[in-house]
Amino acid sequence: MSSIDIENILGPGGIISKHMPGYEYRPQQIQAALAIERALAEKRHCLVEAGTGVGKSMAYLLPAIQYATHSRKVVISTFTIYLQSQLTNKDIPFLKQLFPDRQLKVALVKGRGNYLCLNNFEAEMPQLQLIADKYIEQLQKWARETETGDVSELGFTFPGWSDICSDQDTCHRQNCRWYGRCFYYKMRRAAEDAEIVVANHSLFFSDLGIKMFDPNSGVLPDYQAVVFDEAHHLEDVATKAFGIEFSNYRITNLLNRIRRTKGLAVSVSRLQAIDNLNSELFEAFNRYPKQEFFFSEVFEAEDKKRIENIVSSLCTTLGELATELSFQETEERPELKDRVEGLKRICTRCREELLILFFGTDEGYFKWGERTANGKLVTCVLRYSPLTVADILADSLWRQVDTAILTSATLSNSGTFSYIRSRLGITECIELIVDSPFDYHSQCLLYIPRHLPYPSEDPEYADMVAEEMANLVEISHGRAFLLFTSYRMMNAVYERLCERLPYKMFKQGDMSNEALIQEFLSQKNSVLLGVHSFWEGVDIRGEALSLVVIDKLPFSVPDNPVTRARIEDINSKGGDWFSEYAVPQAQIRLKQGFGRLIRTKND
Repeated sequence: MSSIDIENILGPGGIISKHMPGYEYRPQQIQAALAIERALAEKRHCLVEAGTGVGKSMAYLLPAIQYATHSRKVVISTFTIYLQSQLTNKDIPFLKQLFPDRQLKVALVKGRGNYLCLNNFEAEMPQLQLIADKYIEQLQKWARETETGDVSELGFTFPGWSDICSDQDTCHRQNCRWYGRCFYYKMRRAAEDAEIVVANHSLFFSDLGIKMFDPNSGVLPDYQAVVFDEAHHLEDVATKAFGIEFSNYRITNLLNRIRRTKGLAVSVSRLQAIDNLNSELFEAFNRYPKQEFFFSEVFEAEDKKRIENIVSSLCTTLGELATELSFQETEERPELKDRVEGLKRICTRCREELLILFFGTDEGYFKWGERTANGKLVTCVLRYSPLTVADILADSLWRQVDTAILTSATLSNSGTFSYIRSRLGITECIELIVDSPFDYHSQCLLYIPRHLPYPSEDPEYADMVAEEMANLVEISHGRAFLLFTSYRMMNAVYERLCERLPYKMFKQGDMSNEALIQEFLSQKNSVLLGVHSFWEGVDIRGEALSLVVIDKLPFSVPDNPVTRARIEDINSKGGDWFSEYAVPQAQIRLKQGFGRLIRTKND
């Protein structure tokens, strides 16, 4: 395909218009596709902001298909599973039908935790029959019949999945007797053979982090170009991937695996000592009143030296456990030998990450944690995160790959890409901003209630917000999304509206996001209250969603550790944190929230 082909394919009367009922010609889509085609041809990076309704996926898929050959591989990375599924199940199959002479090979790649490990399944079977016997028959039947081993195929939630999925520490690779049938390696072989690999941001950056230390490792095959859709998430995902996360259940799960492994002669007292030290360590963080915190804040409230002594003792005892596992008699039991090797690797990894978390001194990182509760279940996660990923990405990605395409409906700020480029370390690139084809001036009404006071923690403010939202929802007869910047305000408004309004009310957290959307669509004139994940990635067309209410400008909470650390970093370099960081972030999130309302030309 030459550049003129893209215009013939996407233009009025083009190939796609003849095969796609209801297809609408959008000149913005052609602009985006031509810019991406140029970037691939010239081996340059490209930033494309394409407003809602432009049709970004077709705009980058056509140039990607044109570019991809057996010697040139393209990775397409998305943030959401929904978009990943749309690409592999709808968009790419449609384009393959249009060009039957182009034998395009496509592979869907997910993190290894999505795939069943037959070795772990066999080893855990006795325990699984005790904790989840009602699922075993279905699971065994599925394990025999599945071609992919992908957990998304299961029609139920299996409580012991984390024990039977593929795991890097317990994986025996080519030495495993199940290797020929291994679902994870089957996926990797398909990716090696494919021209287009569809992945997600989390897997992509985890893979990149692994390859920084060992270029021959990782999941993704070598690629010459990468397309990031939903690219406004890249900084957050990369920050997570290039850091460390250590939860209070990490060691507990290790000990439970060891205790369930028959034939091990390990010291019961040593296992108990590790359990006690782990509990003692996290109790110190759980006592701290704030749910999000810097380590330094906890050290001021607790005895820092005592916590470090606990960590030292825990690391020493984990090392002793790894040594003890090394001397297990397993030669006559190969399945036990494999399992012991995996347990040793988990011990070593836990020890190494704890040492970095508490004794690492890299000035480019900060140490923080957060605590969440689900009923009586409390999860505390300790983190070691980079202050910025700009230099890391500049060295490991932008200078290594021929072309990177970053696209999103919300990538620019005030008409420029300066914010996203500075946060991600991108220098020279092709830039394009194309507006949405929707006529917002005639399709929607913007209302700002100027009589409300400045947002505050005052309970009376929640009363006023609830009253305003109630009046609006009554005008729209339900059919509304109420979007909030905090769970606290969402719950406060829900309590005030759930009995007052005559419409079915749904609130984030009551069920899965997917189930909430289905319920919202099935119940006419319903109202959904949400935070965070409902600001984006939700596509409800037509009158079912006729009103979006946003409680306030979505500035990041200033005392959130990530925000505070980045603010302090910007200030230390003489920058203006408000204009350089807070305002651009709020702009992007506000555009995402607004984007839920108008999804088609007819909305």
